[in-house]
Amino acid sequence: MINDKLGLDNKDVVIMSLFMGNPEISQAEIAKQLHISQPSINFRVQRLKKKGVLSFNVGTDFNKSNLFLARVDFTASDANEVLNRLSSCSFFVNGFIMAGKHNVSVFLVHEDLRKIEAIINDHLRSDNQISDINVNIIVSSKKDFLLKMDLNKEFSQEK
Repeated sequence: MINDKLGLDNKDVVIMSLFMGNPEISQAEIAKQLHISQPSINFRVQRLKKKGVLSFNVGTDFNKSNLFLARVDFTASDANEVLNRLSSCSFFVNGFIMAGKHNVSVFLVHEDLRKIEAIINDHLRSDNQISDINVNIIVSSKKDFLLKMDLNKEFSQEK
């Protein structure tokens, strides 16, 4: 089971579930629900964070953003190098190295679809290390999908 692989006991699973349902829940409220002390909850939360199992992220909720999000899949001769280069773009949300027909998948975001197309044309289609580009525009996500964008990059580029 995944819980075993992650080293979680039943209390850890409840803690994770409570935080996923309400990231702003207090440790005191969790302690009350689990019938254990708040310091015990704090110990468990810190342990889960250190293991990388529990993480709190800040970003823009895609479903509420009115931004365009594109998933671009392609084949790259050096996937790591391409992802490293793209990660400096302020419109790059995330990228993945994959197995299968396409070995790279990236998410790009912008307020204007033409800008996303320009990024794809200027930085992907023109790169001889990249081939077989497939672009999909994401309409909505079933669960919360945080866009962790570096808005400072965009602001500094405007000056």
